[in-house]
Amino acid sequence: MKTLLTLITLTSLIFISCAESEGNLSEIDGRGYSDPSRLVSTEWLESEIDNEEIIIIDVRKKEDYDKGHIPGAFHMTPGEVFQQEINGVKGMLPQSSHIEKNLSLIGAKNNSTIVLYDGNSNLWASRGLWALQVYGHKNTKLLDGVWSKWEKEGREVSTSIPKANASNYKFESSLDSSIIAGFDEILESIEDPTKIVCDTRSPEEYAGKDVRADRGGHIPNSKNVNWIMGVNEEGEFKSASELKQLYEGAGITNGETIYTLCQTAVRATHTWFILTDLLGEESVKVYDGSWTEWGNDPSLPIETR
Repeated sequence: MKTLLTLITLTSLIFISCAESEGNLSEIDGRGYSDPSRLVSTEWLESEIDNEEIIIIDVRKKEDYDKGHIPGAFHMTPGEVFQQEINGVKGMLPQSSHIEKNLSLIGAKNNSTIVLYDGNSNLWASRGLWALQVYGHKNTKLLDGVWSKWEKEGREVSTSIPKANASNYKFESSLDSSIIAGFDEILESIEDPTKIVCDTRSPEEYAGKDVRADRGGHIPNSKNVNWIMGVNEEGEFKSASELKQLYEGAGITNGETIYTLCQTAVRATHTWFILTDLLGEESVKVYDGSWTEWGNDPSLPIETR
């Protein structure tokens, strides 16, 4: 009888332990992503809020940041830090020195874990993550659910501007050409069935009804999946199964190389993150010039429908 009671007790403990382990799995881990390591939960960030190796960057509008932000978060205007006008094309990736200067101002180091968040489903935060990866920063993450989830959950909010110990940040790697593309590479891809161009703009922009350049329309043979389809109403990324159905259904994941574009390569980086990190596509490049470059160059082919 004593042995039986011992076995029952041990079995119960094992069951409880397993149940607790399953309960401790974050919601992110349960969505089936290929690699969720660069997407963090509000719980995780709150637990690491005092970790000096973590740099939190808020890329919302300055007035929103001033009203309240995650404690310790620094503010950056993403359109000024992660974009510049180059050779007449707006929204291009700046030189590395420009980003280094801004990272130095907030005391970032090469071993810093940088967590970006915004107020719009990680749209601008994705641009920041992509830009930092292009130049080789090793550890950058996005906050799942962004600011709205943090606020909704009643987590601590601050209006204080953190003091930074300025650093002398320098990227340690050269530009990663495997995740960025120019118009010449896109032009060559048009007749190549192994390469897919994913236009992440709205259907109206894609069809040429909403014109935001000299010309409206889209790149010939490109496929359209609006970036916003990748998130739910709460601004969180959809599950891997939902995302797979979305992009496979549009024929996006059939190519050996996928190129993403939008107007100024912001929405494009959001879809790039989905395809690479969440769905595990191995070769995805952002066309940095996007429609601002393509739509304003009369020598480049377009379609409308």
